[in-house]
Amino acid sequence: MSNPVYDPNNHNLMTFHDAVSSFHDGSDTPRAYLERCLEKIDAIEDDVMAWEIVNSEPARAAADEAGKRYAEGRSLSLVDGMPIGVKDLIETVDMPTEYGSELFKNNRPIRDAASVNALREGGAVILGKTVTVTFGGGDPSRTRNPHDLTRTPGGSSSGTAAAVGGGTIPGALGTHARGSTIRPASFCGAYAIKATFGALNRQGVFSAAHSMDHLGVFGGDLSDVWIMSRHISRFGGGDPGYPGLFGADEPPAPRKPSRLIQLHTAGWGQTDDTTKAEFAKFLDGLRAAGVEIYDRTDDPSIEAYEQAFAEMPELWRSLYRFEFKWPMLQYKERYPDKIPPRLLMGLKEAEGLSQAEYREALNRRVRIRDLHRQLALRADAFITLSSPGPGPVGMDQGSAVFNEGSSVVGMPALSLPLMAVGNVPVGVQILGQFDEDERLTAIGRWISEDHFQA
Repeated sequence: MSNPVYDPNNHNLMTFHDAVSSFHDGSDTPRAYLERCLEKIDAIEDDVMAWEIVNSEPARAAADEAGKRYAEGRSLSLVDGMPIGVKDLIETVDMPTEYGSELFKNNRPIRDAASVNALREGGAVILGKTVTVTFGGGDPSRTRNPHDLTRTPGGSSSGTAAAVGGGTIPGALGTHARGSTIRPASFCGAYAIKATFGALNRQGVFSAAHSMDHLGVFGGDLSDVWIMSRHISRFGGGDPGYPGLFGADEPPAPRKPSRLIQLHTAGWGQTDDTTKAEFAKFLDGLRAAGVEIYDRTDDPSIEAYEQAFAEMPELWRSLYRFEFKWPMLQYKERYPDKIPPRLLMGLKEAEGLSQAEYREALNRRVRIRDLHRQLALRADAFITLSSPGPGPVGMDQGSAVFNEGSSVVGMPALSLPLMAVGNVPVGVQILGQFDEDERLTAIGRWISEDHFQA
């Protein structure tokens, strides 16, 4: 497999929403669309290794059923016939769910996760399971970056990001407790959303940090990302006790922002000079289009927020380590030889955390959420990087420092594959107000379609 130079202007991702009209008029079919996906997977899978299983024959049967519905004018939903990959932390009734762990080899759930069930009931073609890092927090997986096989795809949604970013499928599910959606989307050149905390139902999804875990949705563009996300929420709801994802079923129209707040976060010091320079050019392009951009030098409130974000790595660690003690400590006690070194190191840290320290971390999060709510009223969205640079050479997952804040605070975040650094992708991240995912998606569409492609 060759590694062509990544150019965000000519990055050919697969999209689905724009194929549906051809299904209705008979010039294309869901089965033919699926076969194109399978051909693309076959072309790169030996090198990229994004999939645990490609369930080809059941997928073909599902695509054929979708084709009959389109021919008879009775399609089920906006995702009817859409090939979708599912991260192997998410339960599927017809395929093993192994969580990337030897402990769950050949584990066969008796149900679909709520998100998978919603998609399947809408006619989506559940194509297979994508590779995950062990329990979403272990050592790197075998998957490689589809744009440069020497580089990491990021994690823990490694296979999901590589499958979508490699242009083989139009949509897939991942998860996110630290950077597991936004980071690999950045490295692999995919669009992705980490919706407002609780907006997408996580039942049936392995969770190591219940107060920070999110379902992540990847796609070839923001229209497909939105269609999948909204369908999951409409038919599967949000997490119990949460109202779910607000908005219409159709993707929101592009919306030009008037004002953005640039955030450096704790990640700026880890960002290489080339990436900083490319991001500065990107922001200059937005300014030239008439978008005001403010940063910490313009407003004391932004500076206060930046100082809070500087604490995020330590705050995230306190929350995560305390929450993932169950069931990880039991796994360690009973099967110590099957727990990856990175998880063992995390568990050692977790054993030293007291409930009093956890309570203080929760209180700090409440204060930062209040800061976010207030500052978000002053602009249309926040903008920053999705990662400190491209995926590193080697199989380390790379830094999630630009993602910890949105994981802790729980606001919506998008990664847009609009930058190239060193001939490989780097994502632009935008963040919004709680429960305003639809508005953030509209802004993301303007940035990536009306502005970037103009």
